[in-house]
Amino acid sequence: MTINKAIFYIKYYATKHGCVIERQATLDDECYEGTHKKHGYPYKIYVDVDATEEKNNGKNQYRCASKSWEINDTRTL
Repeated sequence: MTINKAIFYIKYYATKHGCVIERQATLDDECYEGTHKKHGYPYKIYVDVDATEEKNNGKNQYRCASKSWEINDTRTL
């Protein structure tokens, strides 16, 4: 599991939280973009950098942005 050291910020509406959230993220070999098989909307699997550092258990913490998202070099929220 190789981590790409490029850090970015991903912003999207999180149904779980009921609002737009922004997370510090990176990509590794297990991250990808796909299309939901049943509903047909796009999604992106990424590594949540802050959650990975917080857990500190040697495992990356993956998150999923779906339908639409915005990627930025700097925090916007």
